[in-house]
Amino acid sequence: MSIIGLQKANCKNCYKCIKVCPVKSIRLISEQAQIIDADCILCGKCLNACPQNAKTLSSDLDKVKGFLKNGKRVIFSLAPSYYTSFDFQDERRLLGAFQKLGVFGTAQTADGAAYVTAEYHKLILAHEMENIITTCCPTVNDLVEKYYPELIPYLAPVVSPMIAHGRLLKETYGHDSKVVFVGPCIAKKAEADDIRHETEIDAVLTFQDMANWLREENIAIDSCSPVDFLRGDSEILRLYPIAGGIIKTLKRRHGGELPNYNMMCIDGIDNCKDVFEAIRAGQITGSFIEINACVSGCINGPARVAAAHDRFTGRIRLKEHVQETGDGYPELTNVIPMHKGFVDRTDKREIPSEEVIRSILQKIGKDSPAQELNCGSCGYATCRDKAIAVYQGKAELTMCMPFMRQRAESLSNVVLTETPNITIIVDEDLNIVEYNAAAEKAFGVSRAAALTKGLYEILDPADTLAVFDSRQPIFDKKITVEAYHKTFLESIVYIKEGNYCMGIFKDITEEETMKEKGQKLRMETVEMAQKVIDKQMVVAQEIASLLGETTAETKVTLTKLKDMIARDDAQA
Repeated sequence: MSIIGLQKANCKNCYKCIKVCPVKSIRLISEQAQIIDADCILCGKCLNACPQNAKTLSSDLDKVKGFLKNGKRVIFSLAPSYYTSFDFQDERRLLGAFQKLGVFGTAQTADGAAYVTAEYHKLILAHEMENIITTCCPTVNDLVEKYYPELIPYLAPVVSPMIAHGRLLKETYGHDSKVVFVGPCIAKKAEADDIRHETEIDAVLTFQDMANWLREENIAIDSCSPVDFLRGDSEILRLYPIAGGIIKTLKRRHGGELPNYNMMCIDGIDNCKDVFEAIRAGQITGSFIEINACVSGCINGPARVAAAHDRFTGRIRLKEHVQETGDGYPELTNVIPMHKGFVDRTDKREIPSEEVIRSILQKIGKDSPAQELNCGSCGYATCRDKAIAVYQGKAELTMCMPFMRQRAESLSNVVLTETPNITIIVDEDLNIVEYNAAAEKAFGVSRAAALTKGLYEILDPADTLAVFDSRQPIFDKKITVEAYHKTFLESIVYIKEGNYCMGIFKDITEEETMKEKGQKLRMETVEMAQKVIDKQMVVAQEIASLLGETTAETKVTLTKLKDMIARDDAQA
């Protein structure tokens, strides 16, 4: 099951998740964003950036509740960044709240960090690696394995504090115990399931999961009885979630400045990528690099309870706590396996040829490099990156907003320009905002000039005002505009988006002229028929004796002809 999911109904095709994704591990299918699990490094940026809350995060909460229901011994491994996500006067009451949920007890993940620091210290003293990159952050580890495999030799071959702590707890309390990591990191979910150490951590809960669980059970932290951590105080190791915390613990363990390497602290995924590019280019050597994907470190993890404390306040709270309880280095009383190997997990998708890239770009109106705006509106840094993503099935052509806007405007302009009917769009103040070529021809006013005028300067605005007031359209109303000696069929509709009215005027002047000519011809025919009737009657009187009833029949026939012509004229 994917760790990050999608509520399709809420995805609004905004591309914001693609824009913030540092590795573009999101594909669009039928205009819906989908995480590509094999490419994702679980930094959580898309979760926090989505304006529609369309991204969902899988939860192990029901799994943990199942452990408790089945009578399992559940032990929490609590990340020290809990100071940024929970409000409490006494941290022991927080542990009491957890125990009230039914857990056996809570230990500090920082206990495992002590063993990790010891391994880093050995690597520094051995001085066998050109550079040493810390491997506590699973997002960074994924970034290297999937996108910078040539830097794998620089990764410290050491498990994270979470894995070390899981091993430590299972050795201490039994391998049948269920160790649940509780922290602000969603990448820990994938790390816990990693085949390289999938038995150490049985479930991962985020701080948000815990806040929801406590709320469901109506447990108030400060009303709970105080409970101590299972293994006592982990002292300075609690600084691990703060940027620079690992280096501080190394100096404490060494007893001063560290030999052999330049010490660097890098936080934030973009900075991670920058430093990896520099290492790749050979610009950085002889350095120990403490690195974390989250700005300011784990205290700013994507699954922390943001409403509790900002990362700045959390940093202060955590540092004050370390100063209050002591900043010594704990004694390591256990021996646990600490080695971890890293492997190349890069994407093997085919990269299209230059010819294919150019053909894709041409489909979105980019016939030359000069037309490649590289605006980033699609979420990709360059048009070429987007074209490659299209080829690989990760992106769609329609994601190019400048092209789609240009195409829409072009089609709109074609329709507006080429239609033979006069089209005028006005705003609520009757200012003309669109005016087509047919209107230019009919009224003798250029589009440029019309866009500076009000409708009343060209046409009577009474019907348009009526549509604005009633929001009811007018269809095929015949009007005559004496100023232009023209007759139109007028249709006016209200456009809610933008509060506009659009008038479409079909010029029927020529048709009306033809009708008038036809009417005149018919009337002349009627007059001629009447004259014939009158003459026939005179003649009939003179030769009545000769014609008999024939005269009467002729009168009836001509009268019918006259009436028929008059009737057709009336219907016309």
